[in-house]
Amino acid sequence: MKRNILDILTFIMSEIQSNPLQDIDFDLMVETLEDHGYSDEEISAAMDWISQHSESIDRLVSTENSDLPRPVWRQLNDVEKDVISPNAFSYLFHLRELELLRDDEMEAIIDRAIHLDLPSLNVEDMQDLIAIVVLDYENNASRGYFQFSINQLPH
Repeated sequence: MKRNILDILTFIMSEIQSNPLQDIDFDLMVETLEDHGYSDEEISAAMDWISQHSESIDRLVSTENSDLPRPVWRQLNDVEKDVISPNAFSYLFHLRELELLRDDEMEAIIDRAIHLDLPSLNVEDMQDLIAIVVLDYENNASRGYFQFSINQLPH
């Protein structure tokens, strides 16, 4: 479910980035998401996140007229390159460009990836890690919303 919410957020933020905000039909967007098989609960959770993080949309809209991308501020060092696959880092960077991640959140995700002690972090692993940070799964888990097992990320 968490990956689906992340996919929905990516879709919505991509739409906002590629279209003027006043031209976006959120009802049509919801219908499109439903047609792609996302549940009402997942769509609602993504919309709730967006309403709680309106500063992300504000940053996205304020930079939409700029032809310059945000500067690359972060390169992986040798240890990080050994742990984080290029595709996983590209995915992380893509979400940063969509304003789903702030720079400090991206840094926290990279730091956690190193401390997970996995031989290599792929895109799916990165999605799980991003969901923990962006969708605040840890906070929700401490309130009893999610369950952890010893060998799994929250689900």
